[in-house]
Amino acid sequence: MPEKARVRPVHEADLQEKTLTSLAPYRDKDGRIYTIWATLAHHEDALRRYLVFSNHVLGKNTLPLTSRELMILRIAARAQAAYEWDQHVRIARRAGLTDETILAAAGGAWEGLDELDQVLLTATDSLVERQGVDDELWQRLAAHLSVEQIIDVLYTVGQYLTIASVINTLGVQTEGDLALPLPEPVDRKEVSA
Repeated sequence: MPEKARVRPVHEADLQEKTLTSLAPYRDKDGRIYTIWATLAHHEDALRRYLVFSNHVLGKNTLPLTSRELMILRIAARAQAAYEWDQHVRIARRAGLTDETILAAAGGAWEGLDELDQVLLTATDSLVERQGVDDELWQRLAAHLSVEQIIDVLYTVGQYLTIASVINTLGVQTEGDLALPLPEPVDRKEVSA
């Protein structure tokens, strides 16, 4: 990732009223629009449309909250997307996940996680690497999840791969110090060996 932003966030005063309305729920504790959304506001029409999908994945997803966060953190670590990592470490902690669990999921050490999370993280890796899952992994997913939930797995991975690409390409900077250091990416095969 670039050391500084390639694209600076749009100042709030320069945004259309309908964009400000769409961004109302996407503000930090001090009332500032999160940097990722202020950066994407350079394309306001696309941002407003994207927020509808993002709201489903982050707010109305059928997957368990903690499982979804572990998937996102695995993607962030693999992509070395510091902004995504930092935001979702904070969300994961609020959801009750420990730093030890967060780092285990991100680093590929899944043996201590429950079966569902192991299957979801395996699917996350497969989707990142191959943009699909084989029949054996499909059966494992189907043993734990409904088709609706499997679709949410696909949407979650797809959205957060997109956001990681945005962060790393545009140089979206964190909004302060990282809540937890971003681990180096580890291939699951290395951990299993």
